[in-house]
Amino acid sequence: MTHTYNITGMTCGNCVAKAKSQLLMLGDVAEADVQLSAPQATITMQKHIPLATLQQALGKAGNYTITEADGGMHHTSPAAEKSSWFETYKPVLLIGAYITGATLLIEAAKGDFNWHTWMQYFMAGFFLVFSFFK
Repeated sequence: MTHTYNITGMTCGNCVAKAKSQLLMLGDVAEADVQLSAPQATITMQKHIPLATLQQALGKAGNYTITEADGGMHHTSPAAEKSSWFETYKPVLLIGAYITGATLLIEAAKGDFNWHTWMQYFMAGFFLVFSFFK
């Protein structure tokens, strides 16, 4: 997760170095980019760190105050949003299973199974269902 914070109280490059070193000492901080020109810190963390914990760490470096820069909106990287293959494709798999099951039941109700007719029913169901997603 990447979060952007405003830091007030920094006046020189030494302040930036102190703030960055204190942030990097936190266990879940993977990367910290602290700037003086726009007094901000962009922090990449493995799991969310509360603002109070960040403030406590910066308090050790000096009289700095940290606030959220983006109004509480947090950006997560794709690596942080890992979901299983099944979770990703579950809706498509359910639709495919439903269409397959319905067309198999139609063919079974007729008494004889004809692959050609089954495929026509399957494709008709496929196009009807997926036409609603346009």
